[in-house]
Amino acid sequence: MNRDYQRLRESIPEPRQRNDRTFHADAKRVRDWVKALPRANGQATQSELEQALSSLARQALSGNTRLGVLEELRPTVVESIDLLQQSYAGSALPLTAAKSQAAQLAEDFHLLLAHGYRKAAVEICAPSGGVPMLRGASVAQCLQRATFHFSRALGVAWRIYRAPSIGLWQGLHRTYRFAASSKLEGKSVEDKYAGGTADAHAIYLQSLLMAVTNPLAFSQGEQDTLWQVVRLFSPACDLLRKPPEDNAPVVPEDADRGPGPGAKDETHSQWLDLRPFIDAVDDALGRVRDGHADLVPARGMGIRFPVEALLRLKRSFGLAAARVHKRLDASHELRTVIGLSCVHFYLSGERDFDTFLRQSTSHAVHVADRASWASGGTEAARVPVHVARVLDQSLGGYRITWDNANQIRARVGELVGITLAAEDEDPDWMVGVLRWLRYEPDGALSAGVELVSRQASAIGLRIHDRSGTARAATRALEIESVDLEGERCFLAPGVADTEATRIEVIRDEFEFRNAELPATEELVAGLDVLVNAGEYAVLRPLRNDFIAGADEAAA
Repeated sequence: MNRDYQRLRESIPEPRQRNDRTFHADAKRVRDWVKALPRANGQATQSELEQALSSLARQALSGNTRLGVLEELRPTVVESIDLLQQSYAGSALPLTAAKSQAAQLAEDFHLLLAHGYRKAAVEICAPSGGVPMLRGASVAQCLQRATFHFSRALGVAWRIYRAPSIGLWQGLHRTYRFAASSKLEGKSVEDKYAGGTADAHAIYLQSLLMAVTNPLAFSQGEQDTLWQVVRLFSPACDLLRKPPEDNAPVVPEDADRGPGPGAKDETHSQWLDLRPFIDAVDDALGRVRDGHADLVPARGMGIRFPVEALLRLKRSFGLAAARVHKRLDASHELRTVIGLSCVHFYLSGERDFDTFLRQSTSHAVHVADRASWASGGTEAARVPVHVARVLDQSLGGYRITWDNANQIRARVGELVGITLAAEDEDPDWMVGVLRWLRYEPDGALSAGVELVSRQASAIGLRIHDRSGTARAATRALEIESVDLEGERCFLAPGVADTEATRIEVIRDEFEFRNAELPATEELVAGLDVLVNAGEYAVLRPLRNDFIAGADEAAA
């Protein structure tokens, strides 16, 4: 018995669903059973299918019988998965209990199918693990189906920012390695759910590439686009038997994790070649126009990406400086607020934006009532402060966790204010960006926070258009950028009109403690957009004195 076959047959998990009803595993009877399902009642159908797949997994069958039964069940199971996904698609996170159960059932259905097809391959190739004569097509079908559903289960977990189920990655690795050792990984199999035809090798590579992009750092819509991208780039990327000159993620041989740095206690013999993908991202970043660029594969049409998303892709590849900071374990607590409006509220001394503007423009002295903040005053109660625990930290940011995910309303790319101050202290706030989120099995929410600035102040920005009309002021922050070595920038929602004739900066001179700056400043030259992240933009002011100096130098 070869090692890859032994691993394929080992550790196939028992289904979660337990029942005493035995499902009659005969393809013809199953066909009639499927026709009799109460399809108008989605919940009842899902329950029947779950019980049938769980019973099937516990039965000793021939591989041919199991494959035939699974093929009869699969269309209805996929239909139920689609209905489950529709029930929580676009919902705010964290999901409600009912929607969370729907997502878990969708992932479970994929895993029941994946392990079922995996088991059928084991049974067809029993007892030695060799592919029987004239059975190569059936075994290839089992392995392609298993790989496909393992990959789809990963997609379900990533889309709701959860870690994949225990054993999922290991099952995928074992299925592919047996396919490769049997020389069936490249055999195309008809599969309308995989786009017509597909093979285990292509699906496996797409899953590995998607994992390398760090999907938890992208919105759900961006994840959909990334799946398109990895399908286009998977033919150019491949598995290598020796590491390339550039850094390449290790593909575990039998570990329950995706590609990444090799661990000391793991065996591996393959690396994922990312060079074509990395080169394409670098090329796209060299063709930026209007904040976007086209990511172009060797074949096929280019896919348009915001430049900030491309920078996140590059960071995921391990090329950004923030990824090489040494990380230090930690266990201390931070106080956090989420969203630009909440950060502005506390930076401005617990004032709503209208009050901030009124008092700033009238030069009224404002003294924040810190006791009110500490005791949860009326206004502060609407802008909650959440206590987070630091798991580790680096010069680039923090990995933190909130104990109760249901209290946190956050999205990837959203701003977060961070302070080390206790409740009864006058806080200094740092500003970061939520780079990834993950909902944990214990009900906690983990996040990666990249620091944008260690010092920030609340301001307002008012744009005057070409006709001279002043638009409504918008809340913004004045920050000392970490990336630009302390250079003063603005952080505002979206992208302001950088071609405005006048840009008015409104400060509270009594709250701005870090520098002596005027309460009101006009920037005739405008703003330079450094980062356009959708949720926010980092803007560098082009001041009049800077422009004048440049004109004199040119003369």
